[in-house]
Amino acid sequence: MFARTRKHRLILHIDFNSYFATVEQQANPRLRGKPVGVIGGPARNALACEVGGDRVKRTVLGAASVEAKRFGVKTGMQVWEARKLCPKIILVPGDSDKYLETTKRFLNILKDYSPYLEAFSIDECFLEILRLPSVAQDDNFTQAIEIALVIKRRIKQEIGEVVTCSIGISYNKLMAKLAGSLQKPDGLVVIPNQEEAINVLDSIELDEICGIGPRIKKRLNNLGIFSFSALRQVPLESLLASFKSYGQVLYNMARGIDCSKVVPFYEKEEIKSVGHRHTIDHDTDDLVEIKQILLKLTELIARRLRGKKLAGKTVHCWYRLALNPRCQYVSTSEVGLRCGLEGEFVGQGMQTTILYTNDGLDIFQAAWRIFHSLWNHEKIRMIGVSISNLKPTLPQNLSLLPETKKEETIIKSIDAINNKYGEFTLQRGILLTS
Repeated sequence: MFARTRKHRLILHIDFNSYFATVEQQANPRLRGKPVGVIGGPARNALACEVGGDRVKRTVLGAASVEAKRFGVKTGMQVWEARKLCPKIILVPGDSDKYLETTKRFLNILKDYSPYLEAFSIDECFLEILRLPSVAQDDNFTQAIEIALVIKRRIKQEIGEVVTCSIGISYNKLMAKLAGSLQKPDGLVVIPNQEEAINVLDSIELDEICGIGPRIKKRLNNLGIFSFSALRQVPLESLLASFKSYGQVLYNMARGIDCSKVVPFYEKEEIKSVGHRHTIDHDTDDLVEIKQILLKLTELIARRLRGKKLAGKTVHCWYRLALNPRCQYVSTSEVGLRCGLEGEFVGQGMQTTILYTNDGLDIFQAAWRIFHSLWNHEKIRMIGVSISNLKPTLPQNLSLLPETKKEETIIKSIDAINNKYGEFTLQRGILLTS
């Protein structure tokens, strides 16, 4: 097979349109052609949103259908905002198993066209097609367009007629992703070279490209940079002084340069950390409720660690306070950090080191100590925990202590039952009322 080089790159970015919503419309014909919003949580949360109350104010849309987007509804928008724009929006509880199964079928289609397939998220991926140097560039792109059209057709045939994707084709990942975002839904856009890339960049806003979010855009604007053409006028040294190493990324981005590889699953780096966080559907300072949520998160983390035969030693816990529209950026000591811009959620976080473990209770105890050391009894709306500094648990020394052997046997039994019957079929007593 012809070796991959930057000189011979040809990359497709495939992105499902309104993924969760269209998968729901595909599964339920009664939803087709109607504005649909997918929300998190089980069916009872959807019912709560239909009835009204505080949960309506706090619930956000995980996805909006094409029909809902025509009213201005966006993914991540709170339900009350979406209803204000589109009173007839239909709320559907999300189903992660359904979406993962659809993604597997999607990836199986793409694997037929190249071994260089990178799953960028649950609903988008990169596919690198090998170019032959002896073939004219236009012919290579013609071949890529033909492959893209076949992929679109197979998605319709093998996944469903409602599900569509937008495909961008270019000479690197950054430009392929940008191309895929230019024409939605069901688009197909080609950016064949750097000259065309610069023309496209000069026609869009700074934050329309992957890698420039609201904060980076604001910092660029504060420097008097409001377009990519202006960004290209800034010397690299100035960008490095203002943005450190990310200055090089911005310098390259303005010129349509991106050397990052398409990384298939078999070339992925080892896992660096495992974590979970939970956004509560109401503000709370109830210590029992917070404790239950944190324990559930640490149990999930521990299950993932054991499933991957890993253990970790650095525990990081963080939380966000209830929204305060007047809050300003403030910093505390090095061990804790309160951060946020005006009108954003403010929070704190800290990490600590423990002995290597994949026991949920050990992780919880470390996270609980962190939380208590930072929390000032304010109401919170999100809490998260992660563990890093991971290492394989095998090979390991077998413990001869009866207490340790008993605990290991219990954990293995609980994992076996939860694997068979579902998460938290067996759980600690304190979680029964969570």
